[in-house]
Order: sequence, then C-alpha cells, then structure tokens
Amino acid sequence: MAFQLKMTVTAHDIDANCLATPTSTVKYMMEAVDRNMLLCGPTYQELMDKGLSFVVSRSAIEVLRPIREYEELTVSTWATPSKNFSFPRSYLVKSGEETVAKGLSIWALLDTNQGGFVKGCEFSVEGYGTGEEIHLSIPTRFKMPNEALTLCGERAVRYSDVDRNFHMNNTKYFDMLFDYIPNRENIYMSSCLINYVCEAPLGSNINIYTSEPEVLENEVFYYFKTEIDGKENIRAKVGVRNI
Repeated sequence: MAFQLKMTVTAHDIDANCLATPTSTVKYMMEAVDRNMLLCGPTYQELMDKGLSFVVSRSAIEVLRPIREYEELTVSTWATPSKNFSFPRSYLVKSGEETVAKGLSIWALLDTNQGGFVKGCEFSVEGYGTGEEIHLSIPTRFKMPNEALTLCGERAVRYSDVDRNFHMNNTKYFDMLFDYIPNRENIYMSSCLINYVCEAPLGSNINIYTSEPEVLENEVFYYFKTEIDGKENIRAKVGVRNI
C-alpha cells in the first residue's frame, strides 16, 4: 500500500511563471519518502545509527503538465522489494484526480561498518508500504551522445546546497541543470533522468557540460554531464516543452 502526503505549492516553490520549479517537484517526492520513513520506520536516523544509509543511484521524473502556485497535491510513494542491491522507489503526484507528475528512483543501501552494500533480501522494506514499480512513459535509462559536450558553466557547492552528509542534496541538481537550458522563461522541465556517479562535497566546484538540443516532436532534449576535479559527478538527460 502506498504512503500518501498532502502538500501545497507555496509561493517559495515557484519560478517567474508561477510554476513549481523542477527541484520543488522532486522535493515533494523526497519529502513524502522522508515522512514515510519517519512515521513507519526505520527512520533515516535510525538506519544511520546502525551504520546504514540509503544513497540514490538513479532518478527519473516526468511532469505531465506544469504544476501551478497554490495547487493542492497528493503525493504517493511506495517501495518495491528487491533481491539484488537495488531498492526502487516510486512516486505519483496528483492534483485532485489528475496525475501531474511521476517518478522512479533507484537506491542502494550502504553499510558503512562493513564497507559494502546490503542486498534487498537482507533488508525488508515491507514496513514502508510496497507495490510494483511505477510505469513511466519515458525510458528510465539513456545513453550519452557520441559527440563531445561543451562546458557551459561552473558552480560551487555551498553550505545551503548540502544535506546532513555534507554532500550536495540530490534534489538540487534539477534546478541547476535547468538553469543552463536556453529560453527558460517559455519552457518547463517535462522529464529528467539523472545517473549519480559520485557525490559533490561542500566546497567543491562543479563543471557543467551540455549537448546541442535534440528535437523530438514537441519535446526538446539536452544531455549533461558534470565533473569535479576531472571526476564525473552526474550524467543527465533533460526534456523540456513549451509552456
């Protein structure tokens, strides 16, 4: 059974078009997970006290239409049991009866005491509420283009970016990538796939590289990669549509 959380799009979640930013949309999903863990247990802190920590490896979101200021949302999330090292999490965001966004993230459970990862058969997610992985209309995997990407910007990881582990919060990447797409005032992020390769610690500098746009019907795609000191940080494929 899915865990549900009611949320409102506030004036602090929006851009100049009064639409929820990409990072805000992902935050709604992540907040539902955090609240799910807090209320159903074990909590994130309880896991950390045992030397366990969930780390995200891949995220995929699709936004069916822009989400507007002051919309009342219902965010559902559920886990999918696994026997390998992957822990899938599904997300469904509704405004009334209308589905406005979906998401799927793949997590690994790190054992900091043993220095390895925990298999799904060794950790039960049943207490969080479970179900089949959500079906997205977009592929959840992608290949980077063969042509070289162009450096489009640099960004320092500041204190306001980091989570409790002093690494850039995974939700922050969505707005960061969207900032480097042209014509932002006339588009919204309709999809985003991110592969997290390595963390971005506080104080590090992120180099951001992007591709030429790829047009497919009424959606335009951009590929990104980011590096820290020459090491790959993330790979991403971002889709945008006209508002």
